Amino acid sequence: MGRRPGVGVGLLLLWGALLAGCTVPADNSEPRRSTSEAEADIAKTPGVTARIGRAYDGFTPYLSVNVELSEAFTGDEAALLDTVLAQVWSQDEDAPEKYVTLGVSGAGHTAETTSAALSSLGISSLKYAGSAVSLIGADLEARYGDWPSAVPGG
Repeated sequence: MGRRPGVGVGLLLLWGALLAGCTVPADNSEPRRSTSEAEADIAKTPGVTARIGRAYDGFTPYLSVNVELSEAFTGDEAALLDTVLAQVWSQDEDAPEKYVTLGVSGAGHTAETTSAALSSLGISSLKYAGSAVSLIGADLEARYGDWPSAVPGG
């Protein structure tokens, strides 16, 4: 059985065309909006600090948001959480993946008070650990739009 001339070259060209069509462009760009920028905007509310970051449950990545309230915070918790989650949803440094955990600490704040505040916003939550609750990304997307969303007030 002899080899047909040009078949090898044809296969190489076909292989090259397939690879060219399947390549994913490298996106080495910096985030448009970092987590530290979102945290800084959250901190403009007196008595509020926040940390936003990537966390893992085994091999499953998720977004962790921790909000700390001091006595200087005197506002409405539901309005604050709406602002915090809008800020979190506007950063594009850390993807929310499938879910987000939200912990709110400070005098009198528990997973139950956080869940009640979120419920008033139409966001469901499940107790996660300690004072943290878990939020499903689809619920956040329904409220804040596709991730990453526009910067609130921007």
